[in-house]
Amino acid sequence: MGLVPEGIPQSGSWCEINAGAIRTNVNTLRQRLRPGALLGVVVKGDAYGHGLVPCARAFVEAGADWLVVNALYEAVALRAAGVDAPVYVCGYVPPEQANLVAETGVRVVLFSQVCAEAFAAAGQKAGRPVCVHIKLETGMNRQGLIAEDALALARFVQGLEGIRLEGLTTHFADSDNTTDHRFAREQLDALERVRRLLEEDGIAVPMVHSANSAATLLWPETHGSLVRVGIAAYGLWPTLETYATACNRQAAGIDHWVPNLEPVLSWRTRVVQVKEVSAGEDIGYGRTFRATGSMRIAILPLGYYEGYDRGLSNVAHVLVRGVCAPVRGRVCMNMTMVDVSTISDVDVGTEVTLLGREAGEVLSAEMLAEWMGSIHYEVVSRIHSCLPRLMVEERP
Repeated sequence: MGLVPEGIPQSGSWCEINAGAIRTNVNTLRQRLRPGALLGVVVKGDAYGHGLVPCARAFVEAGADWLVVNALYEAVALRAAGVDAPVYVCGYVPPEQANLVAETGVRVVLFSQVCAEAFAAAGQKAGRPVCVHIKLETGMNRQGLIAEDALALARFVQGLEGIRLEGLTTHFADSDNTTDHRFAREQLDALERVRRLLEEDGIAVPMVHSANSAATLLWPETHGSLVRVGIAAYGLWPTLETYATACNRQAAGIDHWVPNLEPVLSWRTRVVQVKEVSAGEDIGYGRTFRATGSMRIAILPLGYYEGYDRGLSNVAHVLVRGVCAPVRGRVCMNMTMVDVSTISDVDVGTEVTLLGREAGEVLSAEMLAEWMGSIHYEVVSRIHSCLPRLMVEERP
């Protein structure tokens, strides 16, 4: 595996964030953008579990134009850390936080007249307008307004001081979960219709945006003024269907661009105890695993509290010296047991890979997700924030 980077804990578990992979992914995504489109990287959810502040800094240094968060507290944390790039808050911001919005100078999503009035008042107080992006409902039936209400809100905003209508936005419902993208195109058409209606009303909207990771990767025509790339910026394809679509388009000669995305996060720990287990003995809560012969198990100091899902019990494996070591028994709150019977030289302090690459073997987020019965978004975003995120260059 090469030398352990300086600063890695000698016990417990930690995540390594590959700075080189971040640079590679940003450069790859920027090559895809249509002229004039800004590259926004989504760092909500603690940067999908990768670490909000270090990843935000790395993305900006690599060339990201905007950062996208879900909640205002994330934007405040970025500003407190000295990150001064444009920040767009795409989740709900209550009117009571309007003054903080104005103070931090972030953009916010808008779908309420009450919030519009609060943002306008805060903008007047701060002496600079709060920039808002009206969210259009086009088929997701989550956050946003139908066309008629969105138009009414835009007209309302035009009559206020201290607020500026900067953008019109929507969110695709299934751009990444299918190879049939007709519905996503209908959503895009709906967004364009409302933009035209606003224009006919004399309301200019400087920015129109909708592209998530899948749309950014597959359809340059969706890029608009800004793309909001999430999971792909961390080196993970949104779904297998997205990757299949890119490959199919390449095979058909429609589009020759199938990027090589580099996963950014590795998750590692160390063995804290090795013990012998005799044939017939049980392992873990509920006695869900019984040894059929003598075996050697290693105890790892993490469990479902740290984000190593209980669904991985008796299903997953980890990498010890590049060899698969199956999880045995139930994953506990703060401990996990693995079988190292066939692996030599395992002792207290031996490094273990839970997610990532080791000695030519790979444990991907997609593999863990399949074992958990979930998605890779959840795998990485649920790694507990108490674990260190260490920015490193790629290991030798």
